[in-house]
Amino acid sequence: MGRASILLLVGLAILGGTAGCSLGHRCRCIEPADASAATELALPTAERNTLEADMLALALSLKPIEPPDDPPPPSAYRALEPKQCQCLAARHAPAADSLDRQRQKLAQQRTNGFCLCNDRKSASQRAFQESMLLYSALEIRDQFAGTALEWYYQLAGAEAKADLLDTSLERGRDTLARMERLKKEGIRLPAPIEEYQRRLVGLQLQQAQNQLVIEQLNSKLRQALGFNPSHTWRFRPDPSLPLGSEAVPDIEAAVRLGLAERPQLLLLRGMITHLDKDTLDAARKLLGSISPMLGMSSPKSGCKMLTILAKVTHIQPRQKDEVESVRAHLIDYLRERERVVVAEIREAAYEVRARREVTILAREASGRWQERIKDLEKQQGQGMPVFADLTTSYMESYKARGEVVKEFLGWKIAAVKVKQAQGILPAECGYTSGNSCGSFP
Repeated sequence: MGRASILLLVGLAILGGTAGCSLGHRCRCIEPADASAATELALPTAERNTLEADMLALALSLKPIEPPDDPPPPSAYRALEPKQCQCLAARHAPAADSLDRQRQKLAQQRTNGFCLCNDRKSASQRAFQESMLLYSALEIRDQFAGTALEWYYQLAGAEAKADLLDTSLERGRDTLARMERLKKEGIRLPAPIEEYQRRLVGLQLQQAQNQLVIEQLNSKLRQALGFNPSHTWRFRPDPSLPLGSEAVPDIEAAVRLGLAERPQLLLLRGMITHLDKDTLDAARKLLGSISPMLGMSSPKSGCKMLTILAKVTHIQPRQKDEVESVRAHLIDYLRERERVVVAEIREAAYEVRARREVTILAREASGRWQERIKDLEKQQGQGMPVFADLTTSYMESYKARGEVVKEFLGWKIAAVKVKQAQGILPAECGYTSGNSCGSFP
């Protein structure tokens, strides 16, 4: 159905609604006055003023929480591997489970001979609907698994950052204490004491923010993987285990695999191949989920004699044309989705390559800071006053190590995105469409 046809249908719908309002006393046109009949809440007028000072005053009023007399033990950890995270997320996808239950009911009806199972039209419709439900569920499981794996590696990064912040804070406290002693002794400091205090407060702020991120990611993963949200233990990721796609040596091969395996593409191809008058309604519903306008059926014939004749002879006017129109829409949508899938795979595959190179460069930069530290420690051992430079070098080295971790985990996440775009994450956990009762006939 072309754009002109859609606009024509809209015009006919509007025209029909207008005509209905003019012909029937029960159809009441709503005037603009009716829409504003509701009572409007009167709000007092106000002038724009500066809120920052008020917010700062409120923030200054906050007091630290007093620690309990008997503090609870630290949260325990539970080991979680990437494959476990992937498959638990694919399994605990509520929307996909709902679609699978619907598909199983259709399969049971077919097996039990319920509702005219011997009728060719009914059998064709059920097989068509089962396939729609199957591939839609696989697509949802793929998205759930990919999202959970991304949270998994983000959590690994946050935990690694927590380790680096702990080390930085320990050195920052030692540095501040030493500078305070030197100040009391009247020795000139390389920088004002307030500078070291600001650094320490900045690290404490980062630590608090990072702990919040860790808690949020643990909460998301517990929900996504089907664990009780009331648990207080945390996941302990193991990012060293390979995913099997970190290299992506052949981008074109990755694209071909995605075009052949992505569930939503398999669904659309199967619907196009097996679309006929028996499965037209199901296809129209799918198009309606994409766009309500695409799911509209052709207007019925205005001739009552032709309508009665169609019911007697089981021939629907213009039904063949409508089948081809729906097929054309499905083909257009398939081509669009293929372009999107190819772009997603290419983008993720290029990111895998780029992240790999950036990780190596970040590692080299971190190594240079380690060499700088060794050189300064040697000078300090010889009695040279390099304490301030050594402290700065340590802090910069921690930042450089954090960049290595960040880029390494970005490499892992990019590898997840390749598989997610290919649609193969559920298949790696046993959710496949091969030899399934929901496959297309």
